[in-house]
Amino acid sequence: MDVRFFMNIKDLQYYKKLYQEKRYTKVANFFHVSQPAITAAIQRLEKELGTQLIIRDQSHHEIRFTESGRQFERHATQMLKELDIARQEIQALKMEKVSIGLPPIIGNYYFPAISSMLAKENLLQNMNVYEDGSQSLFHKLLTGKMDMALLGAIHPIEDEHVTSHLLARKKFKIIVSPQHSLATRKSVAFQELKDEPFIQLSDHFIHPLAFEGLSKKTRTHPPVIYRTNDIQIIKGMVVVAENVGISFFTEIAVPEYAPVIALSLADPGQPEFLISLAYRSNHILTPLQQKLVDVLTKQEQRINGS
Repeated sequence: MDVRFFMNIKDLQYYKKLYQEKRYTKVANFFHVSQPAITAAIQRLEKELGTQLIIRDQSHHEIRFTESGRQFERHATQMLKELDIARQEIQALKMEKVSIGLPPIIGNYYFPAISSMLAKENLLQNMNVYEDGSQSLFHKLLTGKMDMALLGAIHPIEDEHVTSHLLARKKFKIIVSPQHSLATRKSVAFQELKDEPFIQLSDHFIHPLAFEGLSKKTRTHPPVIYRTNDIQIIKGMVVVAENVGISFFTEIAVPEYAPVIALSLADPGQPEFLISLAYRSNHILTPLQQKLVDVLTKQEQRINGS
């Protein structure tokens, strides 16, 4: 069977915009073309697909989309998205750089520990780093805004569009002031904290998800009195003399020299802070990107003992 497709990018762009606006005149004005140009583009698409996409009235003032038209809009959106990603990836190849996303905690506490290894491999100077929360970085990764990312999560990354390598598993800790009554303890059960006021990281971080999961599992719901994006503010509030409250951090954010006390959680099956390297599954790695993956996954091999 001879199947020929002659769709052009402009036709897809016109169609997507028309689906959003439902008015030919608005689409024509947006692209600075005539209304007949938009009409001709839709007719070409219908001819190539062999189906009616749009139900029109005589004046073209109002339009409705057929079932085929609604289905085709999804495909048109995906095709334009993939084209945009392709442009970004090709541009990145020209730059000979690796764009990588880093969430604040991983960027501040995990990345410095591996930076010397990257420098030895002449990788550090070839990296463009973008900072944001893990969830936002994951979305940017999928849309081609960056080549790869180091992401924090409480569950292994499972997405057909993403390849991931687990690099590290870290525990969550309870953070208290040296003057707190719990400061002499090595560990604490979460249920013991039911009346303790918590100062928490905001929803841009993975921590609230881990905290909520632990709360549900133990049926313990301590009060959260304040939320912020700034880890240093939380540490400062925890250590003040008035003992405003306690907090909940991954252990990598609490180095030994920190002015706070980190207590282990005694609860079984507690959540972990997982650090993974992720990139799009359909992305063909450049030699530079592959080298970065190889260097970083050495840690994965140490975790698995291989």
